[in-house]
Formats: sequence, structure tokens, C-alpha cells
Amino acid sequence: MFRAVIITGITLAILSWALPTIGFNSLFSLIIASIVLTILYSLVRPILKILFLPVNVVTLGLFSGVINVFLLWLSTYLVPGFHIQNMIIYGTHLGQFWSLIFVSFLIGFIHSIIKKIL
Repeated sequence: MFRAVIITGITLAILSWALPTIGFNSLFSLIIASIVLTILYSLVRPILKILFLPVNVVTLGLFSGVINVFLLWLSTYLVPGFHIQNMIIYGTHLGQFWSLIFVSFLIGFIHSIIKKIL
């Protein structure tokens, strides 16, 4: 669990450095956000996947993305100082939901790379 928190913290730090729409007020909020996100992904996500298994089967697994977005939004709601703002990608304005989908994808991608390195 400690390793997962460290990897999530490094991932969030990289994303906040690379994207101006992801931010933290302090190092403490980054640490708390990585702890909360790790707890949500390791404890709440499996429960939600089981509960929404029929919907996930019907949508061929695409509902898993909605679960990830919900957990990411919940972590921004629970942790003061952690925010993800609307993004603009190649001139296209993304709303809150699409910004969270994009950030969720990036978190998964960078998390897997760091996990293989460490």
C-alpha cells in the first residue's frame, strides 16, 4: 500500500508539473491526494466494479472509465487544495467530465510506466 501511495504521488506530481490545469496548494495536499486516491482506487473501485458489473458488460467495459472519473472527481472533492480545471487541447475546450477522463487516462498511463521502473 505504501508503494502504491508513493507511485501515485509521483504520478500526480509529474502531471501537476506538466499540465497547468492540475494543481496543488501545498506538498501536504499532494500527499493527502495521493493517499486518498490510492485508497479510493484500491478499496472503493473494486466494490463499484462489482456493483456495476451488468452495466460494464453491456457497455463492453467502457463504464470502467466512468467509475475512474467518478473516483478522481471524488478525490478532488475530498482533498482541499487539489483541483483539476477544464482543459483546452489543440483549441478544443473540454468540460469537467472530459478533462477528468483525459487526466484519468494520463494517470493510468504514467502510473503504469512508473510501476515498471520501480
